[in-house]
Amino acid sequence: EPQGRPQGPAQPQAVPAAPPPGAVDARALWPNVLEAVKNRRRFTWILLSQNAHVAGFDGTTLQLGFLNAGARDNFASSGSEDVLKQALSEEFQVTWKIETVIDASGGQNPPGPSGGGGGGWGQAPPQSRPSAPAP
Repeated sequence: EPQGRPQGPAQPQAVPAAPPPGAVDARALWPNVLEAVKNRRRFTWILLSQNAHVAGFDGTTLQLGFLNAGARDNFASSGSEDVLKQALSEEFQVTWKIETVIDASGGQNPPGPSGGGGGGWGQAPPQSRPSAPAP
């Protein structure tokens, strides 16, 4: 019997959710999208690079999460959506719908329980402290 071969059928490996074959991964493309926008309109680039992230993508609709309503409204009222669509069309040959939402997390995973949303000044990051057992 050859050694090193598993007995029975091989178990499938757990793989992170990936876009279907032939689909574009909007999150991976986002830095390039920002660069394409920057070459068209700096205002839109600044607005997107500092206030928005890819919140979701279903293959046809790009969902942008904005840090606050002001940034989202500014994006909507400034013609920036058209600049973004033009960049997507010309640089990446895609015509995606753009949907904007307010997502104050900035695309990060929600923080673990820390007892409040304070600024964290002067505190060590939670992962650097060993957790003490509960009394």
